[in-house]
Order: sequence, then C-alpha cells, then structure tokens
Amino acid sequence: MLMSKYIKYACIYAGASALALCVGPAFALQNVANTSQKGSLLIFPLINVDTEDSSNTLIEISNDQNSKVHVECNYVNERKDRVDFDFNLTGKATASWEVLTGSGDIAAPLFPSGGTFPGNPLRGELICFATDVAVQNQIAFNHLTGTATVVALADTDARQPKQAFRYNPWSFVARDATGMAAADNTIQGTPGDLQLTGANDGSSYDGCPAYNIVNFMPNGATLDGVKTIDNDLVGVSCNQDLKQDFKLHTTKLKFTLWNVNENSFTGTWICVDSVFSVGFGSGDRSTGLVNGSNFDFSVLRTDNARYQVKGVASTQCPVVPFGTTEISGLLGVATSSLAIGGGTLEDAEVGSTTQGAGLLPGFVLWDTAGSVGFAKHHKHAG
Repeated sequence: MLMSKYIKYACIYAGASALALCVGPAFALQNVANTSQKGSLLIFPLINVDTEDSSNTLIEISNDQNSKVHVECNYVNERKDRVDFDFNLTGKATASWEVLTGSGDIAAPLFPSGGTFPGNPLRGELICFATDVAVQNQIAFNHLTGTATVVALADTDARQPKQAFRYNPWSFVARDATGMAAADNTIQGTPGDLQLTGANDGSSYDGCPAYNIVNFMPNGATLDGVKTIDNDLVGVSCNQDLKQDFKLHTTKLKFTLWNVNENSFTGTWICVDSVFSVGFGSGDRSTGLVNGSNFDFSVLRTDNARYQVKGVASTQCPVVPFGTTEISGLLGVATSSLAIGGGTLEDAEVGSTTQGAGLLPGFVLWDTAGSVGFAKHHKHAG
C-alpha cells in the first residue's frame, strides 16, 4: 500500500504522456535518487583508505547556488564505527579534501578505524546533507553536487600499481508538497530524520531505487584483448542510522543474473548490513556468498552479462550478527579488475555507480547538534 502511494504521486506529476511508464515496468521515477542531479543529500557508497594498496579517496562537494549553505557529513566504516563533521560552503564554492589524512579545504576528521561488526574498517561510506547553521535541522538546498576519486598508489599485485577511478554520489532532492524541488532553506521534516520516500508531503526527499542493475563482463571473460579478472559490488542500504546510539539495519542481497543468450541464473545471495562490500571473483569471493560462481565466465558462458540485485527480508540470515533482516533500497558502486592486451595481471581497476529502477522508502537518522555530548568539526570552505 505504501509503495502504491509513492508510485501514484510519481505518475500524477509525470504527466499524461508518461502514464504508460507508470503502469508498465519499473522505470526510474523522477522522485528517485540518481547520480546525475543536484540535491540536498549526497551519499558516497565507496570510501577506501585501505593500506593494502596504499588507497585513498579524494572528495569534492560543490555549491551551485549563489548563497551559502551549511553541510553536515558523516563517515561510517564497514564495522560501523563513525564520526561526523560539518562545514560552510559560500556561493559557488567547492570543498575538496582527501580522506586518508583529512587534508584539504576543510578540517575533516580521520576516517574511523574501529567498530565491532564484520567488515573492513578502512572502507565505508560518506553521507552529507544541508542543514541550518546551528546544525539543528536538515534543510532543503538542492544545489549540492560532488565526486569521489578512489586512488591506489601501490597495488602490488597489479602490473600497473598506480590507479584511480571517479564516481558521482547518489543525490536526493528535497521535495515540496507539489513534488517539485523545495525552496532553499526550508526545514525538511522532523529534526534528525531524513525521510527518503519520494512522497509529495513537503517534508521528504527522493526515494531509493527498489533494485540495482549492473552490466558487466563475467570473471574470466575476454573481449577484444580486455580480460576481467574479478568483479565486486560496494554498497549501502537506504536504511541509515548515523546516530551514536544506533540500531543495526540488515538485509539479504538477492541476485538474478542473465547472460547474452537471456538465460537467467538465480540462487545467489548474501546477508549484509547497511555498509557492505561483496567480492565475486574466485580469488576474493566474500565469505557467505551463496552460488558466487554464477558470476564466472565458466557458468555464464558469454563475454557480457548483467545482474539485478535487491535487498529483501529473509529467515536465511543468521540471527547473530544480522538480527531481523529488512526490505531495503540499495545504492551501489560496481568495480572490476581488468587485464589489458593479453596480460594476466591487473592493469586497471575501474568502477561506476549502479543503475536504479523502481522506488522503495528509506531514511537517514542523525544526531542534531546538542543531542549528544561531543564537539563538531567546523571549517569555512570557500
């Protein structure tokens, strides 16, 4: 019933000429987050400062409006350690920094390295959104854009040890009661609770994709001298609790794959929490991934393929550490290790955001200033 309401809103504002889209397949709706628009909320699913490859991530966040804005940001690593910080952006300003040391235009803290849950503590997410100057309320300010550049300075098992790729964050527009972008500086919903529903209620943000789509070359496939060594998926759920006293949100990733001949392959799944990475290759396949060989050329038997992944509730996930799993929207970055020109070692690590379809509601919960006893990091950028 909830889903029907959000789709109905999207159809009304799409116009009569687009009505067929609303009753057909799950096309990307106008009120769903994507990676090409400006927004009030930016989510970067992949932050990497892993020492194994001397990795770092360079962040840029820009203000496309002529007036200033205050931005609240949160790092969360895969083990759920977290730290928050905030800064100002004047009109048309850009703040840039590198995550490993925090150096740059703002006084960014170091990426958190602790935590008690499974995962890599040196990999995780960055979530940033517009707030009032007092950091008491999230506000509409649909002029934020950004990029993340993931760098490896010493990938020792690669023929090319220095590599980098760039991706855009998932961007959420704050909507007004008509479904349009809300006016700048409008308080958006209950303080500390960003509702990602896509609803036209004057207090919500864009919804989340109901599922993600990835086009890829299977592990071991070769096409015109380019061989894929392995594939990975890094992502976050749309059920995000950034508070110090947080609740863990978990889901089961359910995959369906298709090869070029339109043969489908099912039965692949893994249980994850709200910040995750999944390795599909035979050399780094994630523990707990069921039927991971479905990503291999030996199974798919074509040089290109695609997969669909969605977050579902499931009784198959062990209670420890996953508790009760939930249906969840997903935001992802898909990466591939490539050997080029007939080599066997990696020449390039490439990555891009996944593509979304459909709509699911989600949320971002956060501690407003004064709600917990810790100081925030302030720096004017611009």
